[in-house]
Amino acid sequence: MNESRYREVWLESPDGQSLCALINGNLGWLMYLRENGDAGFSSRNPNYSGPADATIEYRLSNGQQDEYPASWALSVAEIERALNFFQKEHKPPTFIHWHNDSGDGTILEHQDA
Repeated sequence: MNESRYREVWLESPDGQSLCALINGNLGWLMYLRENGDAGFSSRNPNYSGPADATIEYRLSNGQQDEYPASWALSVAEIERALNFFQKEHKPPTFIHWHNDSGDGTILEHQDA
C-alpha cells in the first residue's frame, strides 16, 4: 500500500475554528469544527452517483485507518480550494455542501461557485 496516497491536513483559525481534510489518492473529505470538541460538519458530494454503501479508506497521521462514505468525497482540487479558502477567510467555504453532524440545527450558508 502506498503511504503517500494518504494525507491528513488540519488548519486552525485564530478564533479556534478548524478544518480537517482526509485524502486518499485523488479524493478526500472535509470536516469543519466550530470549536474544540464540536461534532461539527462534514462535506457531501451532491453529484455522487455511485453505490449508496460504497466507502473510501483513509489513514490518519497516527496510523489509524477509517472508512467513510464515498458520497462524502470530493476531488483533491476541490479539497485544496476549500483549504485555501479557510486559510484566507477563517470560515467554512460556502461552495462546499455541508452536513451538520452535531444535530443542533445550524445550517451553513451554501453558494455554488
